[in-house]
Amino acid sequence: MNALKKLFTESDNVMRDSYIWNTLSATFFAVQSMIALIVITHTSGQEDAGVFSIAYAVGSLMYYIGEYGVRKYQVSDVNEEMSFTDYHSHRIAACAVMLIVSLGYVAKGYFSGYSFSKAYIVLMVCLIKVVEAYSEVYFGRFQQVGRLDVSAKTNFYRTMVGLAGGCVSLVITHDLTISITVWFVLTVLAMLTSSILVYKDFGTLELRFRWDKVLRIFMDCFPLFIGYFMMNYIGNAPKYAIDATMTDLDQANYNYIFMPVFAVGLFANFIFNPILVKLAHRWDEGKIRPFIKIVLRQLLVIGAITLLAIAVALTIGCPVLGILFNADISPFRTDLTILMVGGGMLALVNFFSVVVTVMRYQKHLIAGYVVIAVMALLLAEKAVRGYGLRGAAVLYTILMGLLALIFAFITFWFIHKKRQHLAEDAA
Repeated sequence: MNALKKLFTESDNVMRDSYIWNTLSATFFAVQSMIALIVITHTSGQEDAGVFSIAYAVGSLMYYIGEYGVRKYQVSDVNEEMSFTDYHSHRIAACAVMLIVSLGYVAKGYFSGYSFSKAYIVLMVCLIKVVEAYSEVYFGRFQQVGRLDVSAKTNFYRTMVGLAGGCVSLVITHDLTISITVWFVLTVLAMLTSSILVYKDFGTLELRFRWDKVLRIFMDCFPLFIGYFMMNYIGNAPKYAIDATMTDLDQANYNYIFMPVFAVGLFANFIFNPILVKLAHRWDEGKIRPFIKIVLRQLLVIGAITLLAIAVALTIGCPVLGILFNADISPFRTDLTILMVGGGMLALVNFFSVVVTVMRYQKHLIAGYVVIAVMALLLAEKAVRGYGLRGAAVLYTILMGLLALIFAFITFWFIHKKRQHLAEDAA
């Protein structure tokens, strides 16, 4: 155990290790569902891949109940107005709510037609996400005291151990229910031997509920929670609609062609993350023209990435995905192309939300999330029931496009207001 702790905590260059390990950890965390889906398709079949896909979508939505958007709030609490005990107590309360909602969702699914094995798999993925959400409170603490490298290493370790164990089990047993159980058990063990083990070097873990502090965290982070939760719901609304109206095989096919959407968003994030500090400085210094130039340049980059993704979708996209997922993707080339446009819209949504956050007007984004989430709730099942996977792809792209337009309007409106304010001060 001491050797493992040294591996997580020792560093001769914290800044360098923080950058490297955070990049590795974030990337691996983002692609774990794709890796699992590839292994499941090759070993257990497309129907199980469809079951896992909806289970992961549900678990990811539940995750935001447990995490509640607190990490950035916790990390930025540099004066420690709240103690780690308060953040830890809040996380236990939030994860308890997450667990109750997850159980309710699974029970509703079971009584609405889920088989026992499908209900079990959905529940186990939700439990894995409970562990992930709980672990985040430790990651937040490590980062808060300047050790993002420790946070990233322990996150990478927990994710890798759980995923690797589940995949190896699947290769051996070809049984998704057994393998998802192995994934959950190993995720718990990895969390105990990383986050909790390492925290002993950073403080004393005390289980004490100061409900006034816990409720304050719930209130202060509510806008962040709503934003993350709504964004996840909007992105996965077509999957929920497919689950309600189509088959597990259809779910698998949609998720095969949906996977590259994340690649577009991830690639765009890596490109614009380095310019965020410069963007923040330009805004704080009131240099609006250079600020706008940076924004417009980034929009051109996102546009170029999207066009490249569309070109790949129209040419080699289906053959490559077919090899990866051991499935015939060729009938869905048009749907894949539509989703690549949606991937570009997702990149725009992420970029504008970051820009608005830099400008410190992020609360104004909530209205956009709510409007589009209501649209998704009202239209998703109709679109999928009427037009199948084409309807799901078009719906996703329209939802993300509208959200990008709303966020673009908010961004440029506040740029305009800032310019007016500076002009008035100069006069």
